[in-house]
Amino acid sequence: MIPSAAKKLSFILAAAACVLSCFPIFILLAGAFTGNCEWRSYLGGIWEGQGKTYFFLFPSFPTLSGFAEALLDRPEFYVVFWNSVKLTFCIVLGQIFIAVPAAWGFSRWHSRASSLLFYVYTILMFLPFQVTMLSNYIVLDKLGILDTHGAVTGPAVFSTFPVFLIYRSFIGIPEELYEAFSLDSGSRFRMFWHIGVPLAMPGIKGAALLGVVEYWNMIEQPMLFLKTPSLWPFALYIPGISRDNVSYLSACSLILVIPMILIIFRGKDDIRRGIGTMAVKEQGKE
Repeated sequence: MIPSAAKKLSFILAAAACVLSCFPIFILLAGAFTGNCEWRSYLGGIWEGQGKTYFFLFPSFPTLSGFAEALLDRPEFYVVFWNSVKLTFCIVLGQIFIAVPAAWGFSRWHSRASSLLFYVYTILMFLPFQVTMLSNYIVLDKLGILDTHGAVTGPAVFSTFPVFLIYRSFIGIPEELYEAFSLDSGSRFRMFWHIGVPLAMPGIKGAALLGVVEYWNMIEQPMLFLKTPSLWPFALYIPGISRDNVSYLSACSLILVIPMILIIFRGKDDIRRGIGTMAVKEQGKE
């Protein structure tokens, strides 16, 4: 048994780490209600290259000017917001459409060839985007879809991570269920639809939610494949920060963070079940 003092110390350290990790969100929340003049006084050391820079958690003169500018005076905010929604939705929907049948095929095809193919497929999952961006650029250029949203969604739809995650859910389904179902129906599609998909739903939901979080904030793919500003997601729009629009961009950033907070809050159990079920099944096999 761990002594109570050690437990308290562990709790305090964990709480401190949690607070420190959330500190940027605190700064963003305060900054969204801070005017540009106050921002300039706090960040004088950054803008002017001399003086001091201060961090704060509470503005001295709270204002809603940043939100008013974002929601009423800057129509480009809505353009980049819906661009991000469109890209994220299309990518995640395409990934699920591709990954679920692919993962099912890997889980039901038992041979040395399938094991080798899945091993190679898994290796691709660990390749960073920087390794494949040149080949992607050449292919997209030959297809003539550069500077379109299809150039971003196309390669991302065939990501390997959703296949790997959903595959672990399929492979953990007891074989006896498949055998029992095959006695009543010989249709492989019905087996996939009525047995595989419902039982692998935690992994499917987990892959979808993780995909939303990842592609909502993507920046490298749009930066490389999109040249027209009207096609940009917010991740390319937000970095255009200057001393005169800090309050506006802080408000924009806070508005754009809220959907992810809600999604994580509502979907944390699905993510935990999807990844946790995979870990439990792996331990059971050992």
